[in-house]
Amino acid sequence: MLERFPVNGDAWSGQVLVTGSGGCIGAWTMALLVRAGVGVTALDLDPKPRRPALLMSDEELARIDWVVGDITDPETVLQAAKGCQAIIHLAALQVPFCMADPIGGARVNVVGTVNVFEAARHEGIRRVGHASSIAAHGFFPDSPYLKTLYGAYKTCGEQIAAVYWQDWNVPSVGLRPSVVQGVGRDQGVTSKTTVAIQAAALGAPYTVPFSGPVSFLHAGEVASAFIQSVASDGDGAPVFDINGGATTVEAIVGQLRTLAPDSNIAIEGDPLPFPADLPDAAVRAHLGDYGSIAPAEGVEGTFHAFRSLAEEGRMTASDIR
Repeated sequence: MLERFPVNGDAWSGQVLVTGSGGCIGAWTMALLVRAGVGVTALDLDPKPRRPALLMSDEELARIDWVVGDITDPETVLQAAKGCQAIIHLAALQVPFCMADPIGGARVNVVGTVNVFEAARHEGIRRVGHASSIAAHGFFPDSPYLKTLYGAYKTCGEQIAAVYWQDWNVPSVGLRPSVVQGVGRDQGVTSKTTVAIQAAALGAPYTVPFSGPVSFLHAGEVASAFIQSVASDGDGAPVFDINGGATTVEAIVGQLRTLAPDSNIAIEGDPLPFPADLPDAAVRAHLGDYGSIAPAEGVEGTFHAFRSLAEEGRMTASDIR
């Protein structure tokens, strides 16, 4: 589904640094940039590009400048940013990891973000696009949504960006993705609907551990938005929700039963404690068109993508996480 999100390669005269390049959104971001002929520097702690390899050929992967390093090390980030025109900062530890290791979560999500903005300040980066999260809504005044350490760290990241604009004129755009879906989404609390799609495509049983309303934000859509956020100069440090379409776990599983009548996908648990139907009008007004995929189309496309990977021998039921 990469073809649904064209990138204007003419907007770039230098490299784009993608942190957290081994993650789902990082993989889609790099795949879109490489297809457009844009130079990419990838920074990730994991030396194996498992998720990027699901989306790119060996030839495309070879066009990326790979830096294996730790986002918590300022010198590593600074060196990776040299010669880059923009930074898309996606490196993070998600809810379960922050709960299991609060100090490690703070190092990656807070100190790592400071390191990125310091590198941007010293290297004269055109713009930083950084990932906040829908989890930040837990800290809005009178919010009914769950507070998590991950959401606290992401809220801190938004404030870090604001200070770097105020004090040093480092421009940025923050995006708060809701529930991201698509090939490569296999980690984090909200990944389980994508895992269900994968399980149905591969003929494995699976139980989604939550029910009710969810957003369907395709990974290609949010990757395209991050690319658009740094494709031109800009001022300030605005932050936007990015939700995609609204659906339900029940609708997704019902569609999977149509696509794979023999599938064994169940649902249990309460709804997610995050908003599922936030409007995208503000982010689209700021960024312009970055493409979109409706939930039903996204489910079907992701299902067939997983099935194709299985038929090619690149994925088996043992890969379900």
